[in-house]
Amino acid sequence: MDHLDHTQLNKISTRANKAPTSPVIMATEVTRLMSRKWGDNWDFHYFTGSMIARFIDSMQSAIRGTQIGLYSGCNEHQLAASALAGWQLYERAYVIAITSGMIDELRGTLSNLKRANAPGLIICAESSSNIWYAFQGTVDIENNGHTVISARGLRHIFIEQTSDINHHLCSAFHSMEEHPAPTILFATQTALESTAGSTASCQSVRPISTPLPRQLTRKQLRQLDTAAEILLSSPQRILWQCGRLTCEEREKVICVADRAGIALADSITHPGSIASHPDGACITNYLGTLSMYGFTHRIHDFLEGMSDEPLSVTPPWIFFLKSKIDQASTPYSEGKLRRRFRIAQVNSNARHIAPFAHLALEVPLKSFLDYMDDRVKRGVNPQILQQRQHLLRRLSLMRDESPTDRIQTVPMTPNYFFLELRNLVENMIMSGYRYTGIYDVGRCSLSAIRNIPRTDPGFSGWYGRALMGDALMALPYIASRSSQNILAFIGDGARRLVPDIEQQLAMYAAHPPWAGQRNITVFFLNNGSLSMIQTYLDKRHSLNGSAQVNVPIPEIHEYQDIPLGPILVSRRRELEFDSKRLHAAMTEPGRLNLLHITLGHNSDGDGLSLLSESSWNRFLIGRMS
Repeated sequence: MDHLDHTQLNKISTRANKAPTSPVIMATEVTRLMSRKWGDNWDFHYFTGSMIARFIDSMQSAIRGTQIGLYSGCNEHQLAASALAGWQLYERAYVIAITSGMIDELRGTLSNLKRANAPGLIICAESSSNIWYAFQGTVDIENNGHTVISARGLRHIFIEQTSDINHHLCSAFHSMEEHPAPTILFATQTALESTAGSTASCQSVRPISTPLPRQLTRKQLRQLDTAAEILLSSPQRILWQCGRLTCEEREKVICVADRAGIALADSITHPGSIASHPDGACITNYLGTLSMYGFTHRIHDFLEGMSDEPLSVTPPWIFFLKSKIDQASTPYSEGKLRRRFRIAQVNSNARHIAPFAHLALEVPLKSFLDYMDDRVKRGVNPQILQQRQHLLRRLSLMRDESPTDRIQTVPMTPNYFFLELRNLVENMIMSGYRYTGIYDVGRCSLSAIRNIPRTDPGFSGWYGRALMGDALMALPYIASRSSQNILAFIGDGARRLVPDIEQQLAMYAAHPPWAGQRNITVFFLNNGSLSMIQTYLDKRHSLNGSAQVNVPIPEIHEYQDIPLGPILVSRRRELEFDSKRLHAAMTEPGRLNLLHITLGHNSDGDGLSLLSESSWNRFLIGRMS
């Protein structure tokens, strides 16, 4: 009876079934223009709703049979997190389709997309302007959600009439070309479902191409000459902190740093921009992470210790490459950066030059690296180079741990767990293991970034707004896209904040043709608290803040193995570190490990605070070197 009612008696359904099923014009145009601009190097992310459903259906039909990615999610936030991961890891543009009023559900990840200069369209269904207090609409006489988008510095366009589709789409793509960032298209259901219109506009949308290098100005050449003199002949320690790099930039950074005796560091926002083990062998110049949290002992000693070294007489130079030098970049305040160090910044955007930079290089990073490479090839002061190399070799021998990190307890301390895991992963890397690291926001992810050696760039939830759950939400997308092994580090706070994505993760992990050839291991790190806040309370206030930070630990099955197509989904609860068992689990192809690691809480070491560097156990490190 329901079937007869829907197909024969319901006038609306009958009319819809008899209507032509041609694709809607907005889907046709968006697909054509995105493909003209990006080829197949873009993804379509969607979350359905009544007003957006037909547009999504047409998009799915338009990209079927291509290499364009097609992804849904548990919520709108997951779409934005996946798009951010797609751009940062694979340079893939995106189209996101969401239903009426859901633009706010993208959370601060929308701002992170803007910060990353990630080009893409976000198409949000919107109510017509003539509806009195529309259901889920973003605009009425008391509110205007469009001005909120403007306040975030994002371009938005409202397509209300069918006749405006081509003009506004053309405007949106021109906006993306001029200012690569999310461009929001609000559109009524009438516009989204229209099948009428011309497809002849926007021919000026150009395919992606490598911009031609511009001739350097006299000012830029003076800046580069100053930087070159520092590299070639200045009797000072030099550290380069690297932002997000291309493969070509990464190779050039390593080459110049090796020839000039420059120390290298990555950060919690771009872990693996410079990896410690890119080809299995350790890079001597790489000293670890420099950030507000998670900085290494080697970095700290390089910047503030080693008083017996000849290069310690004058303050060190810190070069920030492709960086805004935001607060997350270092554990030092702006005042300390200005007083205790010499700061150089390489950023082609003059608006992003920090007011406390002693040397501002307003040039593209490639121009900077090519210029430094040419000058360094002519020769560095031999005595200074020898002193720099001696310092780097001395630091490379330092064991970045404290004696108390080795104490085995039940539950394990984060320090002990990540010390053991570091040794395990390092041995695996020496045997040919490579992986992509995924790091959510929390105390344990900082320990992972700081301690676990990397082979390739990873994806970090600490980027931009540092939103708990971003990395976890992006994990299914990365699992479907990456042919590499994956190690993910997720705290219980982040896991509780967002939907359960384990089933979706398993489905996405089993989908690609290489699913049976790689390994995905997710560490769910459980200690029953929001550890970063507890650490702050421990170090700053000495208050009992357990009521604020309590996170109930879920019930976990001890062992559970479920086959899913070409992979085995394996759940385990680990109370102790069993190196042989973990090695077997992390290296078996075609396996998705969901490992629930029970840890205790502590606030010691692991670069959580500069206060940690003056703690009692810190002074024992020198005896271990």
